[in-house]
Amino acid sequence: MAGSAATDTPLGNRRRRGILGGAVLIAVGVTYLLPTLGIPNATSYLFLALGAAFATAYAMGFNPYVYLVPAAVLISFGTGLLIPGWFGLPPEAVAPIFLASLTVGLVAVFVIRPNRRWPLLPAAIFGLVTLAEVFRLAAIVPPSLQQLFVPLILIAVGGYLILAPRI
Repeated sequence: MAGSAATDTPLGNRRRRGILGGAVLIAVGVTYLLPTLGIPNATSYLFLALGAAFATAYAMGFNPYVYLVPAAVLISFGTGLLIPGWFGLPPEAVAPIFLASLTVGLVAVFVIRPNRRWPLLPAAIFGLVTLAEVFRLAAIVPPSLQQLFVPLILIAVGGYLILAPRI
């Protein structure tokens, strides 16, 4: 089986596989240090740290698109959790900020890789729900399903990454 010199050598294979694993371990380790430093909401920083791990794998990997999406989603997820506390925003701003951050993260994936348009679909869904929250329009997501909304969208995006054709 023919391949490039970078992937045929044991060093090339070991280096490529070690990027994400090493970065995730560093991210988790750093996050566990934060409470000892007295940093509030340290668990929310885990999302930023894991996103940074995937961003590192994206920047250094050989097939990076599958790292770009988790990087953007995890960074925007963590940012959406942290922004209200950073700026002392009122409780009614928490949900719109969180959903808007997810929208921005998915749009960023499209901006970085415009040949892949599918992130615009979940971004549009998050964006519409955000606007409905901001302007107090009719509930797009029924109250009984609101706690399931974000996890189901994230599971759908993850499923797409697993099952999508490799191009």
